[in-house]
Amino acid sequence: MTNFTVFDDTVASSDRALFPRFRLGMVHDRHVLIDPQGKPFYSLGINHINAVEEKASPNIFDEQFQHDWKMFSLSAVNDLQRWNYNTAGYGSPEAIYLHIPYMEDSFLERNSNFLPDREFYYPDVFDPKIKEEKLKKLRWMCRHKDNPNLIGYYWTDTPQWDLERSLKTRGTNWVIEISKLPAGSPGRQRYESYLNDCHNSNFQATDEGFLNIIAKEHYELIGKATRQLHPGALIFGERYLLDDHPQVVLDAAMPYIDVLSIQPSSDRFEAEYFDDLYARYKKPIIVCDHQCSFATSKYEKTMWKQLESESAVADMYQDYLSEVSKKPYIIGYHRCQYIDRYNEYPGVLKQGLLREDGTAYELLEKAVIAANRLAQENFTRYTNSVK
Repeated sequence: MTNFTVFDDTVASSDRALFPRFRLGMVHDRHVLIDPQGKPFYSLGINHINAVEEKASPNIFDEQFQHDWKMFSLSAVNDLQRWNYNTAGYGSPEAIYLHIPYMEDSFLERNSNFLPDREFYYPDVFDPKIKEEKLKKLRWMCRHKDNPNLIGYYWTDTPQWDLERSLKTRGTNWVIEISKLPAGSPGRQRYESYLNDCHNSNFQATDEGFLNIIAKEHYELIGKATRQLHPGALIFGERYLLDDHPQVVLDAAMPYIDVLSIQPSSDRFEAEYFDDLYARYKKPIIVCDHQCSFATSKYEKTMWKQLESESAVADMYQDYLSEVSKKPYIIGYHRCQYIDRYNEYPGVLKQGLLREDGTAYELLEKAVIAANRLAQENFTRYTNSVK
């Protein structure tokens, strides 16, 4: 019999019996998810399944599924299970929620790295109106809180926190935008208060110091609200790019999240980086969005790191997942994109396991099936072997 510890201090046992859900635990020295039946669960998933409704040629969502989400979701679940995935990642249709474990998400801010400049902005996190907008989004995010298939919640995707990175790519950053607000606005008042406090304390004011204040304001609001809306639910936090999460930001987020969610972009697993991150925060980690891509006869430019061929990407997937699944603090791996869709900004193909016409990339599909099976078998073997 497997001997494991479940971390579950937030909800009474009677409530857990009424509303079984995913939670965290330890099997021997390994962090794991525990499913609603009490079994260790290693999450392997695909994100953006609902991208099937985006513009494409041919448009199989209309032509094969008559724009019927229920019909499509059953087909997608069949694909996931055939590929040895057990999770529908974020960006999945609601019709899939009854059939497979899934992640729920909410875009609380419009400061995601992938947004074009015309849609990107840094909000005044101190403004009561902005706070109420976030709370409204969080209430909507938690609308399915009684569904036992719900693994947990993500907040904003790839938020651009790093001050230097943002200044280089956007010509501004969050601290600059707050400092430029009109006099008397909540953010401007808080910024001036910070400068005055530093002056009176004979302490040097820095942009990083005020970034920490922004982060604390942001995470305290959404962290406490998510806990109140769904007590005991797992919070996976924001989905950080590997190189865009300053320490002062992560320090502010840690009291409110259960799992650290990272999106790497390399074709090699960055073991030292992940080891250092775990050593600092002691939180389980999920690789929440990752892939590499290859050019096709129709699309020369592709999102993510482009390798020389489909075969190279297939080999990468097997090697990367093998390394990820060995780490005792990583509780899952989610691949980016279910089906090919062309992204007009920035003019690249967001490549899935399926082509636009619904046919699979055969070499990649074969590698995914084998790698996922091996990862799950090794996880099951390990968790069942601990007495």
